[in-house]
Parts: sequence; C-alpha cells; structure tokens
Amino acid sequence: MATSRRKSSRTNMQRRVAAVLGPPSDRVLMVELLKEMHHIVLDTADELGVSANDRRRALRLAEKDSKRLRPSQATLQPSQGIVGLLAQWRRDRRYLRPDGTPRVLSITGKGATFETLARKYVPNLPVSELADMICENAEVTRLKGDKLALVGSPVMITPKTPEITLASLVLRFRRLAETIVHNAAIPAHVKGTGRFERIVTGALSDKDFLTFSQSVRQQLQDLCDRVDAGIKQPTHTGKVREKGTTCGIGLYVFRDDGNIG
Repeated sequence: MATSRRKSSRTNMQRRVAAVLGPPSDRVLMVELLKEMHHIVLDTADELGVSANDRRRALRLAEKDSKRLRPSQATLQPSQGIVGLLAQWRRDRRYLRPDGTPRVLSITGKGATFETLARKYVPNLPVSELADMICENAEVTRLKGDKLALVGSPVMITPKTPEITLASLVLRFRRLAETIVHNAAIPAHVKGTGRFERIVTGALSDKDFLTFSQSVRQQLQDLCDRVDAGIKQPTHTGKVREKGTTCGIGLYVFRDDGNIG
C-alpha cells in the first residue's frame, strides 16, 4: 500500500514538473549529468568499503526493483527514536525538575521512567540495550541504582558503522532531492510558496575554513534547537501511526574536497 501511494505521488510530481519545465532539450547532457550522479553514488560506496561487485549489483537491482523498499528507514529508526526520546525528556514537565532541568530517571518501571520513554519511541529494542546505546551516543550518564541523567544537549551522535552512514546519506539525499524537484515544479510567476533551499558558497584557505566551520556551529545548533522545540516528534509504538508527514529542516557545512564524484 505504501509503495502504491509513493508511486501515485511520484507520477503526480512528474506531471507537475513536466508542465513547468517541459521535456529535456539536451538528452546528451542529461545522460552525462546522470552519469555524474552515479559516480557520486559509486564513489561513496567505495569510500564506505563496498566491493566493486556489490556496487555494480546494487545498480543492476535498482533498475528492476518495483517494490522500492526503503531499508534506510528501518536502519535509522532506533537513532531517530532516540532523538524524540531525548526531546521529550528535555521538555515534558513530567520529566523535569521544578527548576526546569531534566530529572534523573530510573531505567525501568512505570510512570516517568526511561522505560516509559523507550516504549514510546524505540519499542523494538530491549530497554537495557537502549540504555547502553544512549549512554554511548548521547550526553546521558548512567548513575548508581540503575538511573540515567541527561547531562547536556539532547543531541544524538549517530553510531559510526558503514551501514548507518550510508542509510543517513540515503535519507538526506532523498529529502534534498524532493525539495529541489518540488521547487522546480512551481511556475516561475508563483512566489513565496517554495520550500526554502539555499547554498551559500565562497573560497577559504584550510586555516580559514577551520575557523569558519567552528564559528557557524553554534548558530546552526541554535536554529536547530528552536525548530526542534516547535515541531512534534514522531512516535513508534507499533500502533497505527499518528496523522502527519515527517518534515523538518536540514543544515550542513560543506567543503568541495573533490574526493567523491
């Protein structure tokens, strides 16, 4: 059913894009650009240790895969669930002290406990395993008496494995592509309805880039915190998902090192 809905949505988008842009006028250039895009995919896989045979196999399978499964979603679900868990721990009055700081939570038990949050956001992982994972990848500390303390920001550091790294890239690439194509389908005379998407570029030396990347970090984090405070986190309780479509913003600092593509 989900695949059918995606196919219908994709067809509708194709019609809107075609109505605004028309068909490609330079087929040779379009093929060269798609080849360049494939180079980015292949080089990224190479950097992550995927063998040449598996890289070629993935491209062959993509051509004839009608189901369009999204393994990236299942791969990233625990990490994304933890983000929601940390956000509620930091904002929900049931999990806060009178001064507004996050309470120390018992790992197991009913009520305002870590287990209650875990069952809401990451129900497919054992609570003990999730506690270990969150202590390793977020600013959470295990205390005596099987308790946890949120001691810093609610930022989740994604575990570093080739699979999770590639799944994260797939997710970001899909979302950026959807935003760019969505905006391309809006007629030029229609103003103020597109999704914000902008890249600011310049040329910096190695030293200046290091200074720049550090100087904008807090500004970008502050913006993310404001958006995070005003957007509802999805839950994964195994029941029918609440109405709504996942949405948000993506921010990143880049440097065109020339290593990929």
